[in-house]
Amino acid sequence: MKKILIALSFILSLTMVSAQPKNAVEAQKAVDKAEAAAADAKKAAKPATWISLAKAYVEAYEQPSKNILTGTPQTEVKLFLKGQPVLSTTEEKGAEGVYTVDHYADKDLYYNEIGLLDFFIVTKPAVEDALPKAIKALDQAKAVDPKDSKAKDIAAMMEDIHQKLANEAISEYMAGHFAKAADLFKQASDCAANPILGQVDSLNTYYTALVSNLAGNTDQAIAYYKKCIDMGIYQDGNTYSNLAEVYHAMGDDAGRKATLEEGFVKFPENNGILIGLINLYMDTKEDTGKLFDLLHTAQQIDPKNPSIYSAEGNVYKELGDIENAARMYKKSEEIDPNYVYAPLSLGVLYYDKAIELQTKASEELDDNKYFALVKEMDETLEKAIEPFEKAFPKTQDPELKNAVAEYLKNIYFRLRDKNPEYEALSKKYEAFLKGE
Repeated sequence: MKKILIALSFILSLTMVSAQPKNAVEAQKAVDKAEAAAADAKKAAKPATWISLAKAYVEAYEQPSKNILTGTPQTEVKLFLKGQPVLSTTEEKGAEGVYTVDHYADKDLYYNEIGLLDFFIVTKPAVEDALPKAIKALDQAKAVDPKDSKAKDIAAMMEDIHQKLANEAISEYMAGHFAKAADLFKQASDCAANPILGQVDSLNTYYTALVSNLAGNTDQAIAYYKKCIDMGIYQDGNTYSNLAEVYHAMGDDAGRKATLEEGFVKFPENNGILIGLINLYMDTKEDTGKLFDLLHTAQQIDPKNPSIYSAEGNVYKELGDIENAARMYKKSEEIDPNYVYAPLSLGVLYYDKAIELQTKASEELDDNKYFALVKEMDETLEKAIEPFEKAFPKTQDPELKNAVAEYLKNIYFRLRDKNPEYEALSKKYEAFLKGE
C-alpha cells in the first residue's frame, strides 16, 4: 500500500470524552454496572440503558490512551505519562518506515524520525472487544426505541465508533499488522453499513480488500474487491488492476483476463490495467492486438474522449513504438486541446526515451557510437520542450505542475550550451519550484 492511502485517509486523533474512568479497574467497574442495568428487564426496555452501556464500553476503549495526541513530541508524552513507566524501547519497521517504539504496560507508542508521536497501539485494553460490544448495545437501544426518540444520540455514538475503528485500522496498518488492520477496516465498513447509519464507506471497503491481500487473505481480498466493483467503488480503475494482481498471484489467468478487460473498457487510461493487460497477453502468448481492438471499439463509442486516444498512445509506448505513441498523444490533443495529459504524456515519452539513450551512451565504449547516442539524446530531449511548455500552463494540480517544471528545468539545464535562452529558462523553472 502506498503513502497516497494515508494521504487520502484519516487524521489519527483521539476524541476526548468527559467523565472518563481514571484507570482500567474503574473502566471495568463502570462496564459491570452498565451491564447489570441492561440485565434488568425493566431497565432494559429503555433505550437510555443501552446507550449508557455503549458509552461505558467506548470510555473503556479510550482509557489506555486517553488524552494522548498524535503529533506530540516524545519528551512531552513521557512527561504526561510520568506515572506510567516505559518498559522498553525498540526500533521497529512499520508498513512505511522505521519507528522508535516505547512499550508501556498497556500500549505501544510509535514515534517518527523527528521524535513526534505518529500513532499508538493499545496492547492491553481495559475491556476486550469494547467497540463491537458497544455496537451491539446501540443496536439494542434502537430496537427498544420504536419512536426514534434517541435516534440522533444513537447515530452520533455509532459514527464515533465508526471513526475509532477506522483510526485503529490505520494504526495497525502503519505498524505492519496487516491481518489485524484488515479486520478493523472490515469492521469500520460494516459499522458504516449498520442500519443506524446506513452509509457506504467506500474507503474502508476498498482498504479491506487491499490490506487483506497484504495479509495473505486472498479469499477476503477477492470478495471485497468484487464487493467494491458491485458498489461502484472503482478507485479510478485501481480496484480492477489490484484484483487482477491477486488472480495473477494465484495463477488464475482466466480471472485475471476477465477482470482486466472489464476494467479496461471502463478505465482505458489506467496504467495499472494497461500494463496488466500487456503483461497478460505476453505471458499467455495472446496477440496484443486485442488491446487495440478494445481501444478502437471504445473510440467508436466515445470518439470525443481524448483519454482513450491517449491510452492507445500508452499501449504503443509500453510496446516500444515511440512514433505511434507520439502520434496518438497528438491525436488526443487535437480532440481536446485542454486535455493536459496529452502534451504531458508526449513530453514524458520523449524524456523517458532520452534517459534510455543516456543509459546506452554510458555503456558504449566506441567513441563514435557514444557521441551519436548523446546527439540523439539531446535531440530527443529538445522534442520534449514544446509539449511540456504546453502542459505547464494547463496544469492546475500543484504536484503535477511541479513535476512539469522539474522536467523543464532539467531539460533546459542540460541543453543550456545549445541555446543562449535555455539557461535563463532553466533558472525560471528552478525559481518556480522554490516558490520565488
